[in-house]
Amino acid sequence: MIRGYFYPAKETNAQTLLFTQGFMDSGDIWDLGKTLSENNINVFSFDFRGCFESEGEQGLMNSQEDIGAALTFLASAEMVKKYKIDTANIILGGYSYGGHMSMLYALYHPEIKRVISISGGDLGIVADLMNANPQMRKGYSNFFQTLKKPDGPVDFLYDDPIEELIKNRNYFSILDQTGKLANVDIFLAGGTDDGVVSLENYVLPLYRRIKKNEGQKITTKIYQDGHSYQNCNEQLIRDILEWLIRSLNE
Repeated sequence: MIRGYFYPAKETNAQTLLFTQGFMDSGDIWDLGKTLSENNINVFSFDFRGCFESEGEQGLMNSQEDIGAALTFLASAEMVKKYKIDTANIILGGYSYGGHMSMLYALYHPEIKRVISISGGDLGIVADLMNANPQMRKGYSNFFQTLKKPDGPVDFLYDDPIEELIKNRNYFSILDQTGKLANVDIFLAGGTDDGVVSLENYVLPLYRRIKKNEGQKITTKIYQDGHSYQNCNEQLIRDILEWLIRSLNE
């Protein structure tokens, strides 16, 4: 069973945002679900498989499958009847790990027309950096060991989760496949002081490559903050709400 969180809009036939979590996040980060639902946006979030209270084992491809299952759930007859969800206006988005997973899902699923990536980065770039720096790879591997259940919040599919990324680097690279996003309206955000998903290594290279697509719709917001967005999350949510309303009408 996957642990989910649904925040219903006050009115029927509202847009619905499927918002995917950062790797170490659970619940309603920044009160995003609560705030957007009060502004007539349905929000559904969940803990990825194997994380926190969600059963199963965490893996990169498993996370992609989780997104597909969540989208199917939102479009189910039960959810449409109960919350009057407009299945033509379901937006995919996420923060950190969830931001990358959302953008990656959009690469392989052209039915996704709008996507949000907040400090989402690119796991293809992470793989390249680790291949060039064995100490960096060792550091990540050691970090993941500390997260394993029962002492940590994650039940991993792989003993060393890095293996799945290294073996499938090309699949998980967004930068190498940005042409597939040409018909997707994108909200891309980053922080000037983000030491996890830096502007220099991740956000700006991705923006510049995506921008080369003819007719590409992309809104980019840079905030003077770190990876947690603890000082500007209210402004971030206002910007997301504005983009959701504007992009619906374009």
